Amino acid sequence: MATYTEPAGSRTSLTTTALNSLASNTYVSAGTIDVSSTDPIDVIIEVEATPGTITAPSFLNVFAQSSFDNSNFSTGPTSGSTATDEPVLHFIGSLPLPTNSTLQRKSFSVKAALGFVPPYFKVICRNVTGAALAASGHAVNYTTYIGSIA
Repeated sequence: MATYTEPAGSRTSLTTTALNSLASNTYVSAGTIDVSSTDPIDVIIEVEATPGTITAPSFLNVFAQSSFDNSNFSTGPTSGSTATDEPVLHFIGSLPLPTNSTLQRKSFSVKAALGFVPPYFKVICRNVTGAALAASGHAVNYTTYIGSIA
C-alpha cells in the first residue's frame, strides 16, 4: 500500500532589513515568495520580531498579497501608514510582542489562512506596537510542504 507524506522543504529566509526600526502603524513588504515550480500543499511562514518600547496591545500583523503571474498582486498596502485598503490584504495572523526588546517568534500556515497556496505571494507586516521596532533582530522565513506518495 502506498504511503502519503508531506515532507518539509528547506527553511528559506527573506531579506527583512525593511523591518529594522519600522515605525508604528506602518506597513512593509518582507519580500516575495515564489513557489510556482514546487506547487506545495502548504507554506509555513515563520516571523521573528524584536519590539522597541511598546504599549499595550502590541503585535505585528502579518498579511499576504497573492499573485498568479508574479506581476499582478492582490490589492493592499505594502508600505506607509495608510490603512484604507488593509481589508483587501489576506490576513495571515498576529505575532504578539508582549515584552520590550525581547525577540518573539511565531509560525503561520498560508493554506490555513488563505484556503489555498498561491504560486507567488508577498509577506506584508504592519507594526502595531505604538513605537518603532528595534533596529535589528527580525526575520521572515518560510518552509514548503510538498505531498509525496511512496
